[in-house]
Amino acid sequence: MLRTISTALLIFIFYILQCTLFNTLSLASVSPNLMIIITFAIGFMRGRKAGIITGFFCGLLIDCFSGSVLGFNALIFMYIGYFNGVFHRLFYDEDVTLPLSLVVGSDFAYLFSFYVIRFVLRNRLNFGEYFVKVMLPEMLYTVIIAIIMYRLLLKWNRFLESREQRSEIKFD
Repeated sequence: MLRTISTALLIFIFYILQCTLFNTLSLASVSPNLMIIITFAIGFMRGRKAGIITGFFCGLLIDCFSGSVLGFNALIFMYIGYFNGVFHRLFYDEDVTLPLSLVVGSDFAYLFSFYVIRFVLRNRLNFGEYFVKVMLPEMLYTVIIAIIMYRLLLKWNRFLESREQRSEIKFD
């Protein structure tokens, strides 16, 4: 129960931070995608099911407040959560290489699907310009922020796991 409530609170806090603080701190008119970071982190640390649920609510939150089509971001974020949850078996606290590559891959998948739906279907086929001006800066900025946020989410996950273990021992 504590994990569910704290995850919902984290999703809400990350969304508020993404829309306010990091929108103000945008570089080259690009801001990091914190919703990708939390979806990736929970999927990677907790597994596919947690990744899908977190991705759904992150995407739905984006769809409700800034999306034009309800469900588009929810679907993409669910896939991202599932994909990162597949790597849960390889989860190791001290490893940084795999998590950062998963963040880059997740952000690329999101931006590419956004490009396909928003631009290719409208016959705007200049992928090189979109990649250089939008995708690459956002992926770099997201990775830089993910280094910090991932460490904080890792500590949060350790805290929750220790509380869950203590409560299991108490009831046994």
